[in-house]
Amino acid sequence: MKDIGIIIILLTTLISCQNKSETKGYTINGIAKNVPDSTTVLMYLYPKAFVVADSTVVINEKFQFEGSLKRPRLAHLRIISSKDDRTFWLENRKIDFIGKKGNFSESQIIGSKTQKESEILLKRKDSIFKEMKKLEAMVTDSNRDSLFVIYQKMESVVVDINKRFVKDYPDSYESLTQLNWSKERLGSDETAKVFSLLNEKLQSTEEGKSISEFITKNKDLQVGDIFIDFEQPNIDGQMIKLSEIKGKYTLIEFWASWCGPCRSFNSELVEQYELYKNKGFEILGVSLDTNKEKWKKAIEKDGLTWPNISDLKGNDNEAAMIYGVRDIPDNFLIDEKGVIIARFIRGEKLKKKLKELFDNNTGL
Repeated sequence: MKDIGIIIILLTTLISCQNKSETKGYTINGIAKNVPDSTTVLMYLYPKAFVVADSTVVINEKFQFEGSLKRPRLAHLRIISSKDDRTFWLENRKIDFIGKKGNFSESQIIGSKTQKESEILLKRKDSIFKEMKKLEAMVTDSNRDSLFVIYQKMESVVVDINKRFVKDYPDSYESLTQLNWSKERLGSDETAKVFSLLNEKLQSTEEGKSISEFITKNKDLQVGDIFIDFEQPNIDGQMIKLSEIKGKYTLIEFWASWCGPCRSFNSELVEQYELYKNKGFEILGVSLDTNKEKWKKAIEKDGLTWPNISDLKGNDNEAAMIYGVRDIPDNFLIDEKGVIIARFIRGEKLKKKLKELFDNNTGL
């Protein structure tokens, strides 16, 4: 009987320990050097990057967050008053955050396995990122188009680094995130190959499902291909098809209300639309918004009088998946035969092309 009692006690202790392990969450022990007492630190968790998940205050240059996650998530800590911020991988572990006022972006993160993997990848990209920053600093209105071609080649190098990282770390959430970011540049076939390297758990996540949907829907369209039709609702809920837009030349403009560069380009699109709409120029705006009201206000404020549609799925917009759009603004110019004749055409390049097509009447 004593032996049975001892076994029961041992089993009870073991089960208790297992339960504690399962419910164990995260603790962020933060050091914020030179940050005054009572300063508020906000925490955001992706994908809800605009919703405050938690907040705390700094006392004696220290702060703390506690909670639990079902899986590793990218977290973003921010001090509004000083504009200090830092994004890192948060998971159910004890994590030390060591930063100082004015330099939170360089804060040291200790204890997160996924963050360590992320830093390995960042180190692999360090040299190409430095070259990309140099190129960005050289951009002017006159050389923007030529430098953009070089920049795209650099981005291809980054994507290749991501592919090798997925192969090396198939169990990492960083691999999942980078593949989700790279899928439009890889195209459906190559994405499928890399996706197969990830473990089944990662493939079944929300990002994994998004990648899987992209593999199914993406058509990897290039200049010279025939357009692929799609249909989405406008702001009033009326369904509009691309094929219903009747014009000699139609610009599919991918944008969003929250995209600064998109909004700045809208004024030039309004100008060009007014010049050529009576000659056969049409625009179909496709928004990567998720908030209908913000989308509606942006349309009204920017004076967009052409058809605008959206399925309000953000980056998972079905048309964006078909056309392989991730970074916006982006666009495709289609002729009356349905052939894609240009992509990412704007600024002086767009003005020159439209003048050539409509004023000079010389075709291509």
